[in-house]
Amino acid sequence: MSASNIAVHTAGNYNFYKIAADGKTFVIGGVPEEYSADYINIAASCDAAVLLTSNPEFTGGLDGVLTRNPDIEIYAGSACLRNIKAILNRAVNERLVKDNMSLSGIRFMVMPNLRWVDTIMAVYDGVLFSGEAFSGFDGSAVGLRQYFDKRLAVNKPYVRTAIKRLRTERLKAVYPAYGMTCPQGTVCESATVAELLESYEKWSAAETSSGRRAVVVYSSEYGFTGALAERAAKRLCGSCEVNVYDVSSSNLSEVIDAVNRADMLAIGTNTINRNAPERIWDVITRMDLMNKRGMPYFVFGSFGWAGDGIRLIDKTLTAMGMRGVTRPVDVLFKPEDKDMERMDAAVDKLTAAV
Repeated sequence: MSASNIAVHTAGNYNFYKIAADGKTFVIGGVPEEYSADYINIAASCDAAVLLTSNPEFTGGLDGVLTRNPDIEIYAGSACLRNIKAILNRAVNERLVKDNMSLSGIRFMVMPNLRWVDTIMAVYDGVLFSGEAFSGFDGSAVGLRQYFDKRLAVNKPYVRTAIKRLRTERLKAVYPAYGMTCPQGTVCESATVAELLESYEKWSAAETSSGRRAVVVYSSEYGFTGALAERAAKRLCGSCEVNVYDVSSSNLSEVIDAVNRADMLAIGTNTINRNAPERIWDVITRMDLMNKRGMPYFVFGSFGWAGDGIRLIDKTLTAMGMRGVTRPVDVLFKPEDKDMERMDAAVDKLTAAV
């Protein structure tokens, strides 16, 4: 076997790969529908397609491939095969992939939640077909980190498990689903495979702290919700480490990292068009829910009419498995002394819950 058996194809920064092995041809990975023309032409002539995930972003051309070659073998994990048949609404010539299974020199590894739950990776002759992991490299480490933060940071425990396993492999190259490849141990002569693993290990490291950590995150249109946030922070000081972030002026990645390290959360929002602001939702949708389930929180905010955004955030955090310690502290316009006392009581319940 030789890496020369691998052909790299790129369409709009998305990558898919063709392998010739044991008299068969395999296509690994895929592209979105809008970039699928080349993928369809190449994959339709192959004997088999290896799906690393059922995510439509990376399987967009599969329907066209099956139209031209309905007998092509589809290799994937059990969840992926189930999903892809529901996405395509048609039967496929399915072949179940199991962990550590080998096929014509291609060995498969089940790597759930990187990024989709049905993710697998493949190794052929020391080349790792990594899917979304290690994707996003654009000539600098910045793109690699941005992709990690956006797509994979919410599943850090699974990243750590994957890196631990990949360190046992003798890898000489990494071929991701998106962005530049890492050929023969280098990423454009700036990073080795080992350095890729070290970067992911660093970015996904579990945070440790000897004390309790609280984060106060808020959005405030006229300063009223901001005043409540200041009160919460003042009450928390002395009992734990406190970080306070106004989402309108804070770096989102820094906010997310702080929330994911926290033991407790107070989140404040104003209401715009019966909803919470987009930046507050950005924080919530990028939280590490695998580790934050059960974390105590409470919601607060000032409102002028119905205060729908406050209630929406509270209901969402509860539905996501976090533990609300009190009803939201909602205040009509400018907080009074009695409202600040309600904030004190909510903070006391928060710290008592940790």
